[in-house]
Amino acid sequence: MGEISWLDYVLLPFYLLLIYKFAFFCRDRFYNDDHPYRKYFIPALTAKVAGAIFIGLVYFYYYDGGDTLNFFYHSQVINATLPESPGTWLRLITHQADTSNMKDALALSDMYWYDDTASYTTSCLGAIIGIFCFTKYLVINVIVASLSFTGMWLMFVTFAQKYPQLVKPVAIAILFIPGPIVWGSGLFKDSFCMFSIGSLMYCTTILFEKRSFKPWLVLLSILCVTLIVLIKAYILIALLPVIFLKTFIDYTKRAISTPGNKAPYFITLSIGTMIGLFVLRKATVYLSVLSIQDVLETIKRQKDYLLQVSLATQGSAYDLGDFDPTLGSLLRKFWPAVNVTLFRPYIWESNNVLQLFDALQSAAVLLLTLYVAFSKNIFKTLKLIFQDTNLLMCLLFTLLFAFFVGISTYNFGSLSRYKIPCTPFYVLLLMILLYQDKDAALTKDHQLQEDSSKNATPGSNPQKVN
Repeated sequence: MGEISWLDYVLLPFYLLLIYKFAFFCRDRFYNDDHPYRKYFIPALTAKVAGAIFIGLVYFYYYDGGDTLNFFYHSQVINATLPESPGTWLRLITHQADTSNMKDALALSDMYWYDDTASYTTSCLGAIIGIFCFTKYLVINVIVASLSFTGMWLMFVTFAQKYPQLVKPVAIAILFIPGPIVWGSGLFKDSFCMFSIGSLMYCTTILFEKRSFKPWLVLLSILCVTLIVLIKAYILIALLPVIFLKTFIDYTKRAISTPGNKAPYFITLSIGTMIGLFVLRKATVYLSVLSIQDVLETIKRQKDYLLQVSLATQGSAYDLGDFDPTLGSLLRKFWPAVNVTLFRPYIWESNNVLQLFDALQSAAVLLLTLYVAFSKNIFKTLKLIFQDTNLLMCLLFTLLFAFFVGISTYNFGSLSRYKIPCTPFYVLLLMILLYQDKDAALTKDHQLQEDSSKNATPGSNPQKVN
């Protein structure tokens, strides 16, 4: 297991100084004093950095171990080979270790996650970052937190541009929810996934919605997809279809409503459809290694095993009830699985401080859901969701992902980490539904102000609408 040493505390302030110096430069470079996004930049970064330091200290001093410290230990083993054998380091990083090589074999003997692609990829990323900070855990944590913040900031910018009158609610949903701040900041699989999800949302919006081709966005998209495939491929299985569906609907609407030459829309739509079919075909080939029945039986066995282990170790287990390894039986657990992901653990189900933290967040999300449900007309709400492809995408991704996680976890401790990719999407959906009337009113006032300005005589000063 990796450890925190006195050198962590010595180096941490210097790296924090570098991170914040660069952050202030970026903020001042891209957002002037009057920019509506400016005031969220440094607080959101600070929240991520604080979350990374906090969870690292909790795992080291309170839990005395855990996944994040095991990832770090593997990173240490990898980087320990660099001074004496750069070739061994490179083979370990690229997962090409040669067991006939003594130095490779010695390193492999200390790494029990070498054959676990997701865990080992996370460790390799930690090792690469560690090269620039003497492989110190707390420093790696804050650098990972900064990367995760970058992805979530890009996601915030994406949706803030779509809802310019709702910048604050969008910021709260994406940047300031406690769960993603804590569990998506340190050296965890989820931190790299959150970076990838946020960056991918930004890239697809620029490339497909705004139709602005930039090579660096394509490269970033490829990097994000690769990271998700290596770390948590099921995120991509839930995310890509809803992105393609949203893009397909948007382009169809534009093609129908745009007068004149519609060829660019149909060409782009056709290319996007072919890419989608190609990805779907590759996914089908990849998944065809196992039959549907094999997959269902695997889920059933995993459920029984995880539940048994959690109960045997007095863990925080939950049970959705027994089900047969059939598709129909599995689908009957759809809503219980979604419920446990979004709204549990309930407060009375928490048995330690961190679970109480997660329970309070789940309770807040449940109360917000109930408030939106009872304060809004259900038919108008559903109509708005189906009219706004952004809301439809958030809803579909939340439901698919929450089902995947809820049906396969069976432990509240793990659930608190696994569910964070869908949390910003769901809270964002609720926030937009809650403030939609304000958004419509502000948009109408803004239009009236523009009309008034156009009709005003030279030198007049129309009243500013706030």
